[in-house]
Amino acid sequence: MNDTRHYLGIDFEVWEAQQRWLWCVIDPHRDGGAIGAAASETEAVRDACLSIEEMSARCEPLTGIGWEVALASLERYLACVRDPQAAELRALRA
Repeated sequence: MNDTRHYLGIDFEVWEAQQRWLWCVIDPHRDGGAIGAAASETEAVRDACLSIEEMSARCEPLTGIGWEVALASLERYLACVRDPQAAELRALRA
């Protein structure tokens, strides 16, 4: 069963298949998107959100929302480095 979620105004799907978590993001600004696999649901959500941030950064100059995306990405990265368990809890809330 696919679970549709939303991040930065973009939909993405996460689902489990054969003991793996898969994710899919469709890039609304271009013909394309991204897919990936992860060991856990938390990792799949994190990877999909990072993909969305990268897509958004390519489409917008670093003004307004672009800076917010870049800073949010940096904050998540630093949180993972400092406390991986806290980062997992943040990803579950997203």
